Amino acid sequence: MAGDSRRQERHVTAPRPTSRERFERAVEGLSRLPPAGAVTFCGVTSAPGAAPGVVVTRGITATSRDLVVATAALTSPGIAVVLGRTGRDVAPVSAAPDAQEVALLPGTVLSVGRFIQVAGLAVEVIEELTRAGDGQWATSLTEQAIARLAAVVATTLGNARGVPCPVEAGYCGRFAAPLV
Repeated sequence: MAGDSRRQERHVTAPRPTSRERFERAVEGLSRLPPAGAVTFCGVTSAPGAAPGVVVTRGITATSRDLVVATAALTSPGIAVVLGRTGRDVAPVSAAPDAQEVALLPGTVLSVGRFIQVAGLAVEVIEELTRAGDGQWATSLTEQAIARLAAVVATTLGNARGVPCPVEAGYCGRFAAPLV
């Protein structure tokens, strides 16, 4: 109608963020959560027989406080125990809080390739390294600490046998992704 004062509204849609932008936003959001020192698990290990070394994570690395979740009810290709210091506990903001997920941010420095025998299984011990006063990356694990850790992992493993995974099996795949 002539003289109609109604305006037509135009909807402008913002361009979809790129995968890099989504990644950067996720890292920024996770960085706002407080650091959580924790013993967590992954369902994948370094190659058995590989020399111990150091890796720096490039992406967001998912670990879980729950061995059953991290290993998809003990069906994953391996078991790694992660001694983290600066991971972010995402359970309070997660769509799957029962996963008890702790995320390691990109740039986390990890010692890898150390295996211990637990209940007949080779379990990798992955430790987040810290900077010493001289600026060098340092471990805080002693042989006594590793022996205590092996005992804890043995108990945890025994308690995990036969326990169903509390989250969808497909969700557990994130805990069996390579560290780098």
